[in-house]
Amino acid sequence: MEFHSLALSKRAKAMSGPIFILAGEPSGDQLAANLMRAVNNSHNSPDWIGVGGPLMIAEGLKPVAAMDPLTIIGFGKSILSYRALARYANTLVNKVETYRPRFVLTVDAKGFSIRFAQRLRRRMTNASWSVPIVHCVAPTVWAWGGWRTKKYVRALDGLLCLFPFEPQYFKSLGLNVSFIGHPDAFDVPTRRLTNKSSCEARKILLLPGSRREEIKMILPEMLRATQKLLQMRLKLNFYIPTLPQLKTKVMGMVDGYDVEVVDSKVELSNYLESADAMMATSGTITLQAALYGVPGVTCYRTDNFTAFIGKILVNRDNVILPNVILGRKVYPFLFQKQLTADALASSIVDIINNPDARGDANSAALDLRLALTGGKDDFEILVNNALEKWL
Repeated sequence: MEFHSLALSKRAKAMSGPIFILAGEPSGDQLAANLMRAVNNSHNSPDWIGVGGPLMIAEGLKPVAAMDPLTIIGFGKSILSYRALARYANTLVNKVETYRPRFVLTVDAKGFSIRFAQRLRRRMTNASWSVPIVHCVAPTVWAWGGWRTKKYVRALDGLLCLFPFEPQYFKSLGLNVSFIGHPDAFDVPTRRLTNKSSCEARKILLLPGSRREEIKMILPEMLRATQKLLQMRLKLNFYIPTLPQLKTKVMGMVDGYDVEVVDSKVELSNYLESADAMMATSGTITLQAALYGVPGVTCYRTDNFTAFIGKILVNRDNVILPNVILGRKVYPFLFQKQLTADALASSIVDIINNPDARGDANSAALDLRLALTGGKDDFEILVNNALEKWL
């Protein structure tokens, strides 16, 4: 009886500790905030500590380190920053050892998250203590191949998957895997299809990404494409939804172009709902746009070294998320040298001249919502069911 009471006491103490959560970059901040909100609503707002951005802080995160080191992009820059990132990972491992949270939840930032998890696992083994490590956003083995799968299995106790086809890659290896759906798919309004008259201007979105390096590499081609489109005497209005911390940079780049910069934190959903077409950097935004039924063209450009490695390791057919999830070509993809102002402009013209473009995009949106919600109505339920054993 005494032993049982002691066990329960230890269990209660562990379950009352904080949750350590780690996310990098704005997209990770947004996803992690959604996870936190789901847990907060069902578990009386537990204590959250770790690394994150303003959205996570608004949900109750108490930062123990800055998120800035996790905004590195590209193989080349990651390699050059290896030592700095290793030191940062060690710092976070020390924080976990100090706070002894009930569990560790890493969100996206896959390269760093797995490195951090491996270091934490070694530390716990050497120090004879343990805390469960759970990661959200499965490694894209369907794009990169399965050679990275086993190291995730060794480092993690649980994996939360956003896409319905992902669990099959990991369950056979004994990892605790749950499909939680994608938060963006649960509350998207059904797009109203209205035929615009020939005298109405079409609304075109430029979505160059949320990383400064992406914006630097990709936005100039998008802006040159707007010039070419306007030279065709087409009635178009161009908008760039951007984050507050990026607005100054973007405003400087669009100076001299007939493009309006708007606040994406406030206006993105409204603009996606009403857009006629878009040019988008490959990434989370392509999925958001597809869920709103926005036809468009996707693209990416990076430094030559990263592109060289990417061509060797990445299956380009599996880069654009809506295409992968639905198994059909929702968006064309322009990569590196293919990404030109002429190619972008041509894609937008094709969409404007295609009377079925918006209907096809809306049909894809409905299919995506079904796939990404697993037929469920509530993201919160899926998240809490997946995390129940650690909460």
